[in-house]
Amino acid sequence: MSRIIQIQNDFTSGELDPKLRARTDIDQYQSGLTTARNVSIQPQGGAKRRDGTKFVAELDSGAGTAVRMVPFEFSVSDSYMLVFTPGKMYVFKDGTQITAINGGGDDFLTIAALTSAIVPEMNWVQSADTVIVVHEDLEPITIVRGATDADWTATTIDFDHIPKYSFALDVHSPQFTITPSSTVGNITITASAVTTDTGTAQGGASNTITLKSATNYTLDDEPNGMFIEITAGTGSGQKRHVEDYEAATKLLTVYPAWDTAPDNTSHYKVTAFSDAAVDEYAVADNGFGKARYVEYVSDTEMKAYVEIPFFDTNGITKGNWNSEHGYEEVWSATRGWPRSVTFHEGRLYFGGSKSRPSTLWGSRVSEFFNFDPGEALDDAGVEATLDTGTFNAIVDIYSGRHLQVFTTGAEFYVPQALDEPITPSNMIVKQQTAFGMKPGIRLQNVDGSTLFIQRQGKSLQEFIYSDTVQAYTSAKISLLSSHLLKTPGEMAVRVSTGTDEGDRLMIVNDDDGSIACYTLLRSQNVIAPSEWTTEGSFLNIGVDVDDIYTVVKRTVQPYATATITVTDAANIADSETIVLTDNAGTSTTFTAVTGTPATDLEFQVGGALTNDEVADNLAAAINSVTGYSAPNPAANVVAITRTVSGGSNLTITSSDAVRLTDVDFTIGATDRYYVELFDADVLLDCVKQGGAAASVNMDHLEGETVKVIRDGIIEPDQTVGISPFTVTFASAATTSYKVGLNFTPEIKTLPVEPRLSSGSLKGFKKRIFEVNAELFETQSLTIDSKLVPFRQFGPNVLGGAVPEYTGIKTLHSMLGYTYDGQITIGQDVPLKMTLLGIDYKVSAGQ
Repeated sequence: MSRIIQIQNDFTSGELDPKLRARTDIDQYQSGLTTARNVSIQPQGGAKRRDGTKFVAELDSGAGTAVRMVPFEFSVSDSYMLVFTPGKMYVFKDGTQITAINGGGDDFLTIAALTSAIVPEMNWVQSADTVIVVHEDLEPITIVRGATDADWTATTIDFDHIPKYSFALDVHSPQFTITPSSTVGNITITASAVTTDTGTAQGGASNTITLKSATNYTLDDEPNGMFIEITAGTGSGQKRHVEDYEAATKLLTVYPAWDTAPDNTSHYKVTAFSDAAVDEYAVADNGFGKARYVEYVSDTEMKAYVEIPFFDTNGITKGNWNSEHGYEEVWSATRGWPRSVTFHEGRLYFGGSKSRPSTLWGSRVSEFFNFDPGEALDDAGVEATLDTGTFNAIVDIYSGRHLQVFTTGAEFYVPQALDEPITPSNMIVKQQTAFGMKPGIRLQNVDGSTLFIQRQGKSLQEFIYSDTVQAYTSAKISLLSSHLLKTPGEMAVRVSTGTDEGDRLMIVNDDDGSIACYTLLRSQNVIAPSEWTTEGSFLNIGVDVDDIYTVVKRTVQPYATATITVTDAANIADSETIVLTDNAGTSTTFTAVTGTPATDLEFQVGGALTNDEVADNLAAAINSVTGYSAPNPAANVVAITRTVSGGSNLTITSSDAVRLTDVDFTIGATDRYYVELFDADVLLDCVKQGGAAASVNMDHLEGETVKVIRDGIIEPDQTVGISPFTVTFASAATTSYKVGLNFTPEIKTLPVEPRLSSGSLKGFKKRIFEVNAELFETQSLTIDSKLVPFRQFGPNVLGGAVPEYTGIKTLHSMLGYTYDGQITIGQDVPLKMTLLGIDYKVSAGQ
């Protein structure tokens, strides 16, 4: 039998994946835990009871289908948390809801376009007083804060120019000659040997026009690729591309269809060029020369930008060049809208769209809603498509050291030389790693590295630039704790606000409503995960500067209710009864009497009494019985509430189902959706707090059992009663009170495995017979469910708060042998706890 002292100085590896139980050889084993639940790991190594949450406000039931939290920093002193549910936006500031939005009666801004299908995967970016929100099925909108906290507007973006793409490319061979003014750059293209035509149409239809009988076009397809304009009469001002022509009938087909069909009053002209030619292409058949028309000059001249140099400046005759058209706006109600958005070096970038999922667009410099590529000058709009041989739909984009692009299949970036901006001439996108990102979860930046959830939701990845290899690399941050990722649904980062904490990355899990919380400190190689749980489910999380907001679904058990409707009061017979049976099986009978009631359980009927008066009499009788409540009836309907939460076996029986119609007790768990704020000074969840008071209204936790901390003293648990939902303290609070739901921290060590020269202790039975816990400002602690004492004998010991203790607490006389030799640290009351480290003595033997 040998005795060993095992020391664990820190917990900076956090909770380790159960699959690592055998990896006693790695350093992380010595600072890891089997369980780190409802604690936060500090960068110095300790484990602290996690922050509790304060109740802020209740959301509508739509939060159950979709909810997102978007931080909005308006200025140094004004920052907000915007909470979106289907069709609504709520505004929160400094832990308080902003009400009466825009001076109206609603405490939210209505945004009907944000449906339950859009909210979970919407993407956004902020600049100054504006948030831009995008989704592939949402016309991009701007949300703007006005003069006050309550002034907000949401409008669709009116783009100055939308990029175009040939979803259905159409090629013609116009029957005239074009001559470029230069072989490269910005040029003019002049048409010559053009056969034009003007006149009055013979008629028209939705996409056709019949030219005059003496038209200049005598051959089929002769004007194809040219342009026609209605110059007067019906449909005047319309300009269209000529798609087809039949010489025999003089019928000319246009693209796109007319807005107003021409008729025999319409005057027309057919020309080589028109302003409708902008963004179309002239392409030489020999492969030398491709130019995009950028500006209309005249019917025979266009300005253009050369994308493929021409061989020379000689005229290119008919039959030796083609006109390409069919280009349409890449974003529209038909083609869908951008999927992701960011600002980078003076441009607004959109990443991917419904119809072009792998394309990246950048606006003109300082013209955020103008994506015109123009003449491809340095400040013009830019565009690039990820052509890699595999499908890569852009999920998110981020402005960091470079413009980073994250897709469903790989990670990319846009290289930039030192101090060199992105321009149309140098924009390329390079693939770096191939993990893929899960849609709907915004990436986060921590200390220069970009963190994202891998496509399948199984790992947390880091994307960081390496100066050594001059490229980005990606590593699995969650390699040792992947079990804590359970279908991630949202992620947020709270940057460190002091030396006693690291950067805090929080991931909300959709599977069980928990939060995987990672304490990160790159300089010390600290990656310390823990798991947060609550009585309910965390649905979403967001960080407003240093305030951590969360949306929580809490299933509240309301009180059982029943109703009795009184009708035809004059004919209710003497001795009719109402019987209430509670969940213990005890029955209470209320009897109708035509005279004056002799007991509290009788109620008067008959005579000249009205339905409403009989209802009042019945309610008075019910209120006389402990355990039931019947507020003043609404007209002839008596609503009965069982004043003990829960509803099993509750029944109501009426002997006159016609005149005393009963609806039996019903109860069902009710899901309610709360915005809550994490607070280091709060030790409970969903808390209401205050100063000097004798009671508090806890209507948001109807029927729930709550903890009460009054002036730092733990009072007995209470169950929140029916309306007015008052929790009355055992003694009035003189300085402070906090009332809310409890949560229990748990710290469980890994199986003991000291590094002995004699080898491993696996397979040996072990008994831990002494534990020394190093504590900091702690008021409550249990070790293996044994309560550690904190009070000292003296006057008024039991009348005040438990003093905070810093130092070592020792527990002896621990019994029982196990093969693992683990210690579980916890609490039985919600008070402060910070565990810095532990050492324990272990007896081992066969």
